[in-house]
Amino acid sequence: MDGESSTQPTRTGERPSTRTPKNRPCLVTLIALLLIVASLGTEVWNLFSFSPWTATQTRHYAGAAGFPHGKVNPYGVNTFLSNEVEQWKREKTMEMIAASGVGWVKQQILWSDIEPQRGSHWDEKYQQDAWKKYDDIVDLAERYGVRIIARLDHAPAWALPPDSTPGTPPSDPNDYANFVAEFTQRYRGRVQYLQIWNEPNLSVEWGGRIDPDGYFQLLQAAYTRAKEVDPNVVILSAPMAMTNEHSDRAIPEFDYWQRLYDLGAGKYFDIMTASAYGLDQPPTAAPDPSIINVRRVELLRKMMEEHGDGAKAVWLNEYGWDAAPEDMPRDKLIWQRVTDDQQADWVPEGITWMRRNWPWLGVASIWYFRQNGDIPPDAPEYYFRMVDLEFTPRKVYLSVQKDATAQQLALPGTYGEMEAPIVAFGPWERIGDVRATDGQYITSKSASASIELRFFGSDVDLLLPKDPGHGLLYMEVDGRPAKGPGIQQDRSGKSMIDLETLRDIDRVSIVSGLGNSRPQAEHRLRLTLGSNSAFALDGVVIGYHRAYLRFILVSLLGLLGIGGALQLMRRPW
Repeated sequence: MDGESSTQPTRTGERPSTRTPKNRPCLVTLIALLLIVASLGTEVWNLFSFSPWTATQTRHYAGAAGFPHGKVNPYGVNTFLSNEVEQWKREKTMEMIAASGVGWVKQQILWSDIEPQRGSHWDEKYQQDAWKKYDDIVDLAERYGVRIIARLDHAPAWALPPDSTPGTPPSDPNDYANFVAEFTQRYRGRVQYLQIWNEPNLSVEWGGRIDPDGYFQLLQAAYTRAKEVDPNVVILSAPMAMTNEHSDRAIPEFDYWQRLYDLGAGKYFDIMTASAYGLDQPPTAAPDPSIINVRRVELLRKMMEEHGDGAKAVWLNEYGWDAAPEDMPRDKLIWQRVTDDQQADWVPEGITWMRRNWPWLGVASIWYFRQNGDIPPDAPEYYFRMVDLEFTPRKVYLSVQKDATAQQLALPGTYGEMEAPIVAFGPWERIGDVRATDGQYITSKSASASIELRFFGSDVDLLLPKDPGHGLLYMEVDGRPAKGPGIQQDRSGKSMIDLETLRDIDRVSIVSGLGNSRPQAEHRLRLTLGSNSAFALDGVVIGYHRAYLRFILVSLLGLLGIGGALQLMRRPW
């Protein structure tokens, strides 16, 4: 009826219906199930993202504590860069060395190249300064963060007696000492590790005779003159050839060293240098005076200790195994032979074993990285190489790279300024200082000189000498400006620290709590020196302090979600 309500009257005493639509319980259940799934997914993500059960990795080997020149990157290689004519090949060689994690190159520096005529440093063949070739090598090494051990020998004709062979020492040791002093001055703060001659216990390396007294005079003169020029230069003794021969051609290294110690040679070198060829034996084969193997070095070490030289480190001049082919005639196998796989396994295994058992070990220079065509394939020494002439890496290169780059990742612990994780680009001078952590620190005044550190943790502290420098030090972490106490930003947004504020502070935190809510991860820190600045570094301390607050909060959020979902499902609708 028009104008009347269409609402039907209810029966007397009857209430209006309040029943929920039939699809509402289904909707609530669906929401609750989705909430449970989301909450469980959150818990699973939380567990695997934050992994609270993951153990912290820390440093196991703390370096050669108490031995000057012991806390260093242990990997070195012998190179022939001065024989390489094409610059791109030198560049490629150094690039591959740096990529392998090797921190040192041992390079022969020919006195006869640099001073062909007394007082003259002119290269008639190439019509250029005779130093240029070696200047380029030093520049190249600094660009790639690699340090040089300079082997100084090969006297020029003018310094030799008449009718001399190429290995003959100079007639006057002072001529050689003057050359060493000149080299020290030219590369002061850049090349500071100098090896004085090579294998004088072989007559071929000493003018056809064996003369420990003559070598003592050469060593004494060179040490004295080099230290006068730069007290921070480090003198390495000549390594002796490993031999049991007693003849006019050679005498055992122990006999030669006995005479040198009798003469007082211990006062005239900072590092004992030795060779360590394995021949056909593994690196752990026991030492024996009648056998040539790696651990023969332990017998030399015993002699050092008997003569009061036990506080010095030992560096290995030449280390490795010859992977000559099976069909090479046995009479050519001077160094015996091993397979490619044995060579690849034993080189890094040997360094690992030596570092754990010889706290006095420093650098082990592998013989050799790459040659430049001077050694033919029918010569046994051809097969020591880590990289072929065409720059194809051998198995031993890959195994060394795996171990050496792993050592460049700093786990929580303390590291000296020259250990593997601290890669210094540009000129960084070593300064001896008894107040420093390991008796030395490194410093640079070169604009844009930098240090790169890969670390596996959340915190980085810098250890500083009494005078850490002046000016500005720029800092990046994982390619972004660093953040932390005392770190400022310049107008361009770069992070920096004023080094004047660190004077008389021996330890400063520059990274703190980075990613510490998650399991340990790799990060990369780069320190770069500003213009008109100087910075000195004594080491770093890496830390990892796990924070669980985020894990706990996310866990509670997930549990609240599950609890809420259960409440929804239990409620009568």
